[in-house]
Amino acid sequence: MQAKLALVAVVFLGSVVLTGCNKAQSSPNSTAAAEVAIPVETSRSRLGAISSSYRTTTTLTARAEADMMAKSTGIVQQVLVEEGDQVKAGQLLAVLENERQQHLLAKERAELGRLESELSRMHEMHQRKLVSTDVYEKLKWQVSAMQAGVALAELNLRETEIRAPFNAVVARRFVKTGQLINQLAPNSLFYLVSESELEAVVHLPEQQMLQAKSGQAAILSFAGVPSVTASISRVAPVVDASSGTVRTTLIIDNQARQLKAGMFSQVEIQFDTREQALLIPKRALITLDNLAGVMVLDADNRVQRRQVSLGYTADHMVEVLEGLNVGDQVVVAGHAALKDQSLVKVVSEREF
Repeated sequence: MQAKLALVAVVFLGSVVLTGCNKAQSSPNSTAAAEVAIPVETSRSRLGAISSSYRTTTTLTARAEADMMAKSTGIVQQVLVEEGDQVKAGQLLAVLENERQQHLLAKERAELGRLESELSRMHEMHQRKLVSTDVYEKLKWQVSAMQAGVALAELNLRETEIRAPFNAVVARRFVKTGQLINQLAPNSLFYLVSESELEAVVHLPEQQMLQAKSGQAAILSFAGVPSVTASISRVAPVVDASSGTVRTTLIIDNQARQLKAGMFSQVEIQFDTREQALLIPKRALITLDNLAGVMVLDADNRVQRRQVSLGYTADHMVEVLEGLNVGDQVVVAGHAALKDQSLVKVVSEREF
C-alpha cells in the first residue's frame, strides 16, 4: 500500500515539473503576442509654397494730420463744418470777424491807386525832362512799398479765414460761433486727418533689415474688418541701439475709408517665397537634445525617429531641408507614447 502511494506521488510531482517547464517555455511567445499597437494620426510630407515672414502688431496712424490754429485774433463769425465732414484742400472751415481787415485793405488799395496815377503822370513829365530822376525814382519806390502794403492787408484778411490744408475728414471740432480767438494764446480750432492713406510703423529685428525693401507687401489683419495689403514705404537706415530693431513704415491705401486711424492691427511681412518646398505639419515636430525630429512610419507600421533640418516656418507648417522625402508618412498626434520601433496603428491620415 505504501509503495502504491509513493508511485502516485512521483507521478504527480513529475506532472507538476512538466507543467512548469511548459509555462516557462511559452512565456516569450505570450509577451510577443501581447504587444499593443499605439493609435496615432499621421500626415504625408508634400511639396508646396511657403514664405519667410515676420509677424508683429501695430497701430494705424494718419499719414497727414493737422491741428488747425488761427493766425489772427477775433470773434468766430461762422463755423462751416462739423465732425465727420469730408473736406477738400482749400475748403473754408470757419471765419473770424474781419470788418477791420476789409477796411484796412480798402484804404491800402485806394492809396496804391493814387500813387500809381501820380506815377503815370510823373512818367510823362520825366520823359520830357520836367522832373528830376531822383524825384521820379522816389515815387516808384513809394508805389512798390504801397503794393507790399496791399499784399500784407490781403494776407491779414485771408488769415481771418480758416481753410483745410489738404483733403481730410474733420476728426474733432473745438471751436464755437462767438468764441474769442487769440493768436497769442493759440488753441486748436479743428483736428483734421487724411483717411485716403494711412501709415503703420513696425520695428523689425536687425536680421530682417536686409530683407525688407521699399514696395514689399505686408498683410494687415483687423478684428471685424477684412484684411488689407500694405506696402513698405521706407526703412530707417540705422538700427535702434536700445532695442536692436529697425523702424519700418508701411503705407495703406484706404480709398474705401474702411480703416480708421488708431485701429490695432496684426502685421505679417512676407520677405521670400519658395514655391516647391518640402512641407510637413508643424505639430509633427518633436525636440530631443535641442534637435528637431519627426517620427516616420515604415512598411511594418513601426516608427523611426529622424532628425530633420528646417527652413521657413508658416502658421501650421514648416519646411524640411534635410531628413525627409516627398510622401513620407509622419506622426502628427500620439508622439508622447512613442519611441524608436514602436508599433503603431494609424487611426486617421490628415491633409494639411
